[in-house]
Amino acid sequence: MNCLFCKQNSDKSRSVEHIIPESLGNKDHILPRHFVCDNCNQYFAIKVEKPLLEQPYFKHLRNRSRIENKKRTVPTLDVMAIGLRPMKVELSFDKKDGFSITVPDDVDAKDLFSSPTCRLIIPVLDSPKEDNMVLSKFLAKLAVEALIHRVLDDKVLVEEFWNHPGLDKLKQYARYGQGISFWPYHQRRIYQEGAFFKDKKSGEGPFEIMHEFNFLYADVSNLYFIVCIMGIEYAININTPEIKNYSNWLIANNNRSPLDEANEIKL
Repeated sequence: MNCLFCKQNSDKSRSVEHIIPESLGNKDHILPRHFVCDNCNQYFAIKVEKPLLEQPYFKHLRNRSRIENKKRTVPTLDVMAIGLRPMKVELSFDKKDGFSITVPDDVDAKDLFSSPTCRLIIPVLDSPKEDNMVLSKFLAKLAVEALIHRVLDDKVLVEEFWNHPGLDKLKQYARYGQGISFWPYHQRRIYQEGAFFKDKKSGEGPFEIMHEFNFLYADVSNLYFIVCIMGIEYAININTPEIKNYSNWLIANNNRSPLDEANEIKL
């Protein structure tokens, strides 16, 4: 079997591929071994996902939502403490002990927090920066893998999409940054982080949606991958580095999300 991205033999590869990283809460959307070779898996982990997860928005998101990484730890934040004097402190979270604060070595924590004026300043970052190269490559990688995942039970369709030349440009961009300097995407918030939903048919709920994705043909020649992560919807064109037609589709459809076709309703 050949790797989905580099097309080299991947028969000896051992790693499974999480379409969305575990550090963003994904445990279900996974491609089996051999679909993505170990080299490409490692590249995406080190060169795309790690830099993305270390960006301020995603780090703060994971901290306040208490999303654990593979090591079952929640990211630590540097925040500002105002008391005896302004200083940076570390805010961390542990399942057993809850939130804790680590102060600099030259500071007595008791003195700092006994001050009646002491308070923590924790910025609330509502979205990642736009026109974000790392996020663009991340979405390109997601789009290719999610398309294969969607047809995983149909060997004929898997083979068709696997070798489809229309995906090569996006694969090369995701894996090597080749073909175009920047693949544009669309970003907007469609519901607030921490929103609750219920199932339309069964009435089960309330529950949170950490991530969901779908595909949209805005016209006969443009297939878009749509993914929502903690309330922010991202869209990227699978066929060509163009996003204007998705914006036009939104206008024509009263700005509703293609994900609204799912079976959940917001409470």
